[in-house]
Amino acid sequence: QSKRARRRRRFKMSVGGLLASADFWEKESGAPLLRRNAGFLLADEPLSAELQERVARWPALCGADSSDGTVVPEGGCEDEAALRIFLRDAERTFSDGGHQTRMIDLLKRVWPENKDYHQGLGYTASLLMLLFDEDAAVSILLELTRNERFTPGYWKAAPDAYVRDAMVYTRLIEERHPQVHALLASACLVPEAYASKWFIGLCVHVLPFAALFDFVEAFLEEGYLFLFKFSIAIVAATSEHLLQYKSTDVNKILEVLRLDIGLYPDDYEGGAFFTRLVAEAKATKLEKEQVDTLRVEEGEKLAEKMRKTREREAQLAAEESDDEIVFSDEEDD
Repeated sequence: QSKRARRRRRFKMSVGGLLASADFWEKESGAPLLRRNAGFLLADEPLSAELQERVARWPALCGADSSDGTVVPEGGCEDEAALRIFLRDAERTFSDGGHQTRMIDLLKRVWPENKDYHQGLGYTASLLMLLFDEDAAVSILLELTRNERFTPGYWKAAPDAYVRDAMVYTRLIEERHPQVHALLASACLVPEAYASKWFIGLCVHVLPFAALFDFVEAFLEEGYLFLFKFSIAIVAATSEHLLQYKSTDVNKILEVLRLDIGLYPDDYEGGAFFTRLVAEAKATKLEKEQVDTLRVEEGEKLAEKMRKTREREAQLAAEESDDEIVFSDEEDD
């Protein structure tokens, strides 16, 4: 077996994961990951047959159950900076040290794919850990980062693919919700400041679990298009709230867009707000062709912007180098 990759094999896509452990709730009842569980997963009870059947479909929805299996990178992660981040994110996710170690091990297995990391990967990985064994979780994560239907390039420290899509989101909001767009522009709020939790983190820590499971299923079924549909729906659902603020109320605007738990607790509108939000996102009309066209346009703009930035950095570096030159007639005797 290669040190770089496992041989192709079909993963056993069994529903199990941490929730199958008899002592899970004893160890994790106060875990940050479960902050928005809101009673969806019942403590000290196995997953219902209905929920097990539902979750068991997730690998097929994204194509991670393909008969070819998936080539899984090997070699782990020896990057000390990345390992420190893995540890911090695991500590922010689980209470139990053993579960933290398992999360780190999972992230180390996925690391060779991108040799980079974004916290959104940790969010997604931790949710899958609740439900699937490690091999199945890795297979799903790799499908999401490799398949063009989903979000390749998102799980990097500087994710250009996400920045491009955030620019696309801005175009869509300008078209569909011009007043909100004007408010955000006046407040100098770029989507990178808030939309990553929807696009990269897949709404883990944003939506209560009942709505989160609906969100994940829709994403696995529709791919990246659903993320744009959700972003449109969340602006529509919060626009009345947003337009109460002035452009100087930056923190308040961000709290709304992030669905801050202080403003939108789990029982907001009896809890119906969140499930309705995802349902409205699924029903939002948005053509893939429009999104793909905007992706090309915004991708070109981003590439040009980055090119100019690199040129400017090179110019500044050259000027700094020139400033450090000591000519012979300036040297001390």
